[in-house]
Amino acid sequence: MTIISRPYTSSELFPHGGWDVHHHIFDPAKFAYAPDRHLTPPPATVQQFLDFKKKIGITNSVLTHGLSYGSDCTSLKAFVQELGNSGTKGIGVIDPDTITPGELQEMHSKGIRGIRVNLYKYQAMHDVQRQKQALREHVRAIGAHCPGWSMAFTHVHPEFWGELAPMIQQDIVPSGIRLVTDHFALLKGASMLPAECEGDITRQPGFREIMDLVRAGVLYVKLSAPYRVSLEAPRYMELKPLVRAFLDANPQHVLWGSDWPHTPHMKVRTREEALRETPYLIADDVEWLKNLRSWVSAEEWHAMMVLNPTRLYGW
Repeated sequence: MTIISRPYTSSELFPHGGWDVHHHIFDPAKFAYAPDRHLTPPPATVQQFLDFKKKIGITNSVLTHGLSYGSDCTSLKAFVQELGNSGTKGIGVIDPDTITPGELQEMHSKGIRGIRVNLYKYQAMHDVQRQKQALREHVRAIGAHCPGWSMAFTHVHPEFWGELAPMIQQDIVPSGIRLVTDHFALLKGASMLPAECEGDITRQPGFREIMDLVRAGVLYVKLSAPYRVSLEAPRYMELKPLVRAFLDANPQHVLWGSDWPHTPHMKVRTREEALRETPYLIADDVEWLKNLRSWVSAEEWHAMMVLNPTRLYGW
């Protein structure tokens, strides 16, 4: 494995193309937000994303349905078509109690290749038992009808993965659904570690259990939104050990996503907070990508940016 530590220009980052597997589109002028949303983001339109896509040089993307639209995927299907179905796939949000097989097949025909679990709906952000319930209900809804789809599942408690692991092995793995988690599984860099970890990323709760799931080929992890796990913007140098840990565990199960337009940190908001427009975070995606590229080999980069997302979403 050859890793060259040097700066990369934006034109060198994607010599074979590349996938951004986690971005959003918000266009409330075209599609109204859900009345029970947990967040009110400013507009972030298709054209603005196309400008971003051109700037960093990616060729494909995975549009992740914004939870501000609830479980109505009308906007998602329209945005995927507008972005170009051949170059963009979608990840939807469903209500597992009401979704029908026909609706799932229609989603697939429109370029949707997976779902994300809305923990806010289940009041499960801080409750592992409710998280298990949410996962089981979504597996039940899509498992028999959408073989090969992925299911994105992200929460703010990495320490929950140890309790979730047996259920994942028992209920999700046999279904054929590929489990994905966003934002480094919210494992932290040194600047955000609790004091008892003494700066050692391997001592944080959930580290071993998450790496075991990645190593076993059970869990895909997106290296997305570094500002959620580190305070060292814009280069996030402290994340190199965490990136290397994921890649050393299983380079076929690591992906990259921008999290454009950089939505705020996950939290349970009051009704008043949820309805008040909240600005996006500021991030230097090109600087972060250049640094990330310097930590990995050419083979690892090609797997992370091209091969892995093509296998997971591009079929």
